[in-house]
Amino acid sequence: MKRDLGGLTAREHDVVVIGGGIHGAAAAWDAAQRGLTVALLEARDFGAGTSWNSLKTVHGGLRHLQRADVAGLRESARERAAFLRVAPGLVRPLPFLVPTYAGKPPSRLALAAALRVSDLLTAGRNRGAPEGRSVPGGRLLSPRQVLERLPLLDAAGLTGGAEWTDAQVSSTERLLLAFLLAAAEAGAAVANYVEATHLERKGDRVTGATARDVLGGGTLALRGRVVVNAAGPGLDAVLARAGLARPPVPLLQAANLVLDRGAAATHAVGARSGGRFLFLVPWRGRSIVGTAYAEGETRPVAAEFLDEARRAFPWAGLRGAEVTLVHRGKVPGRNGAAGLWTRSRVVDHQKEDGLAGLLSILSVKYTTARATAERAVDAAVLCAGRAAAPCRTALTALPGALPVHGTLAEQARRAVREEAALHLEDAVLRRLDLGTAGRPSPSAVAEVAAVMAAELGWDASRIRTEEDRLEAALRAVEAR
Repeated sequence: MKRDLGGLTAREHDVVVIGGGIHGAAAAWDAAQRGLTVALLEARDFGAGTSWNSLKTVHGGLRHLQRADVAGLRESARERAAFLRVAPGLVRPLPFLVPTYAGKPPSRLALAAALRVSDLLTAGRNRGAPEGRSVPGGRLLSPRQVLERLPLLDAAGLTGGAEWTDAQVSSTERLLLAFLLAAAEAGAAVANYVEATHLERKGDRVTGATARDVLGGGTLALRGRVVVNAAGPGLDAVLARAGLARPPVPLLQAANLVLDRGAAATHAVGARSGGRFLFLVPWRGRSIVGTAYAEGETRPVAAEFLDEARRAFPWAGLRGAEVTLVHRGKVPGRNGAAGLWTRSRVVDHQKEDGLAGLLSILSVKYTTARATAERAVDAAVLCAGRAAAPCRTALTALPGALPVHGTLAEQARRAVREEAALHLEDAVLRRLDLGTAGRPSPSAVAEVAAVMAAELGWDASRIRTEEDRLEAALRAVEAR
């Protein structure tokens, strides 16, 4: 995959995707696989925004039952199965456990009913599952069985627990990149560090975009039959560049804490703290706890969030010194911190605003990104008036969905040559998994910088600039 500026401007595309997070990447892969011509541009690096903030879990939708949202449950279960099927090298089943206590929610009876209904509604969840990637049904556990799994748990008032299986992504960065690699292999022109500065219109129809090469400073003209706005938190800014004045989508700040400690259990463990339900999740020899939300531009403070996590998991002995990184991102909200959107939407601006040729993805969940992208491409096919093959992304394996391999020097070289890593930050944080769990070692950073310097012609001054840029990025996500 190359940063293909020429490909962006060489022709009129069926679909121009703005935004290189998981939703934009999935849309580009879907559209290209259907035989459409596709361009994707990302103002920063691929996956550098909210897609980098993740609890690393793929939920099957059990909590949708609290809202009687059967469609949401079934969609989440289908997408969990799709990820397990198309990316078995990165996605694996993960057991979840919620202990129950007398007189405290959630009750054992409520969880029993939820597990039963969920299993009935997702009876075909393992159809086509690869070996070792099937999802068993949920079940209730006795107090003894719960304590066998969580020996440090307080036994006073324990009535048992609920156990079910969802899935975990070992590297959300590599999974997103796999979608982009597949899209590029299918003919899509993709480029990071290209910012859409204006959406071109002909009357009441969007006909493409004017963009700025963030690295080279030039201006690019992209022509497209349909523009898909997959800019995540930048959705409103893109709409403004099309001349649309809509009420802004309120944003919540989401945070997950990465802890430098071994997993407290083989299960992801759920518990309530005040009005929020948190999970303590084992991940690559560490633990992640999430998710906290705050309104507007207020960022969840790591120390306050950790106190909340201690109340939810008193048995785990969580300590502030263990917090190595805070994954932060912005998600759509409504009516305050409790008003989270639970389902993603695809907005057809011809229907809602009288502006044809423009679709927007109001993106909510990493889990359902592929399905949301499918709906967006379905709408784009109709909008463009093009014949296209049906969607196959739920069934087609992603060949690039694998952990990084080889020596560090080989990984860094591949990141530059094949994965469009243009800054040291790109490679360390979003290609090589060096900085996704905490600060990488200075020796590893120096080795990657040396390889990138040789590949990209950096001198000593540029290397220092790149190291400073990486340091700033690391400080931005460290606990404070």
